[in-house]
Order: sequence, then C-alpha cells, then structure tokens
Amino acid sequence: MLRLNKMEIIDRHFIKLPKKRKIFVVIIGIGFFLVGLVGYIFKLTNIFESLLIVTIGILYSEIIKLSYRIESLEKKK
Repeated sequence: MLRLNKMEIIDRHFIKLPKKRKIFVVIIGIGFFLVGLVGYIFKLTNIFESLLIVTIGILYSEIIKLSYRIESLEKKK
C-alpha cells in the first residue's frame, strides 16, 4: 500500500534548493497559472486551452527542478 506523510507531497530535493532557485521555479509556475487564468477570464481561451497552459507550466517547472537535481548530482561526482 502507498502511504504518504504530509511532507512527502513537497519534493525533498526542492526543499534543499537555494532560495533563488526556489523562487525562480515558483515564479514560473505562478506565471503560467496567471496566463491561463487571465486568458480564460477575458475570454481569450476556453477552459481546455487554459488548463493546457497550466499543465504546460507545471511540466515546465518540474523539468527545471529535475535539471537542477541533475546538476547537483553531477557536482557530487
């Protein structure tokens, strides 16, 4: 069975990142969310397109976090 603690929702490698990198990743995620929200509110996009923009933002921020993690692992070698 899968058992999650409350803190396992947030990636432990993300917590270890420097403050500037954390802020950058969060700003990217919030930026895509705002673009999707504003596009939907002002009827520039429909709900599907807005959700697609938010999904792309989530994926992009996860890719950035993954690249930071790979970079830190390469430094350890």
